[in-house]
Amino acid sequence: MKLSLFSALILFLTLAPCCAQPAETFDHLIDNGGFIVKDGSGHLQYRERETFIPASTLKIITCLAALEILGEDYRFETHFFLDDRKNLYIKGFGDPFLTSEALSAIAEKLYSQGIRQLSSIILDDTSYALDSLADGAGHSPNPFDAPNGALAVNFNSVPVSVAPDGTITSGEPQTPNIPLIYEIGNNLPPGLHRININILPKEKSLTPPLRYAGELITKLFHTAGIVIHKKFQAGPTPSSLRTVYIHKSEKKVLDMVRACLKYSNNYIANQLFLACGAVSYGYPASWDKSRRLFRSYAKKRLGLSVEELHLTEGSGLSRKNRISPAGLLTAVELFQPYMHLLNHRGDIYLKSGSLSDVYSYAGFFVHKDKSLPFVIMLNQRANNRFKLLTALQRAIISEDGNVISY
Repeated sequence: MKLSLFSALILFLTLAPCCAQPAETFDHLIDNGGFIVKDGSGHLQYRERETFIPASTLKIITCLAALEILGEDYRFETHFFLDDRKNLYIKGFGDPFLTSEALSAIAEKLYSQGIRQLSSIILDDTSYALDSLADGAGHSPNPFDAPNGALAVNFNSVPVSVAPDGTITSGEPQTPNIPLIYEIGNNLPPGLHRININILPKEKSLTPPLRYAGELITKLFHTAGIVIHKKFQAGPTPSSLRTVYIHKSEKKVLDMVRACLKYSNNYIANQLFLACGAVSYGYPASWDKSRRLFRSYAKKRLGLSVEELHLTEGSGLSRKNRISPAGLLTAVELFQPYMHLLNHRGDIYLKSGSLSDVYSYAGFFVHKDKSLPFVIMLNQRANNRFKLLTALQRAIISEDGNVISY
């Protein structure tokens, strides 16, 4: 198959052979894939309307939607309730950054309000109703497979350090030693590890994420001077209880998007994905609500039909996600005000995406005062995306520094 606009490109190269890469460069780099590059007056493109698996470049759509639907300044909340028996109910609403540092600050806040002793802690994760992991997520110990949820701490991954002599401790100073760290560490070699919490088995009604939250909160509250007499448990919050504290995440959505793109964090991406559906259609959050929302968003904001975008989750993990290079380019163009949030290599700002036999890039070529959006999607064994990226940049920007129009 030949490239679209191929004849025009060959004609251009005949007239100005020093200004661009040979057309054959593109031809032998692509077995199954497509691309599109846009400047002010035209496109360089190939199979741009066919759909491919985007991998993590899909995060650009998720992050754009989060910025526009939730808002740059939106902050996730975690609610705290106290009953007359001094049971503290903690209801999560999906804060992706409910970290050890945040929980320490919460403990100090509650202590300053006069809370010194608690009968028990009740963990409430009912604001998310997830019937499965994100499609494409596995049951590996890797953090990129960490489960999503309403009440999750430290990105649902556990920092574990195993010394050469077998001594097990927390892998970071802000997270104290808790029982599950020793349990996980017993099966690890020496080194510093970050482990998906779902490697642990479920205990009766207590999921591994809630066990992690309960152990960590208990230890950090004790450090702050709050005594808890009974072991934590899972349960819903009675509607009659009064709120004693609402914790607003220290990070705004804009900050979360920055972290999500910088580290290509699947957990953050899907927490944002789920929150968009819940805020739009009401809690509890669910995969179905968010899929419906993103179908609507893609049609109204991006002009994409169901055939042009099929999205099952928001991180790019799923091989069921499909979009065309032209469709993703629409989102990339809208993301231009936030392009500084993308990682950059010299004068290229981009988001990469990788799965087995899937290699993609999306972002901007920056030249002088112009930002030229591009998308590359390769669903093939050979990872030629960087070679193609370089070839496209040379093809669209002439050696004398001018942008070539097609």
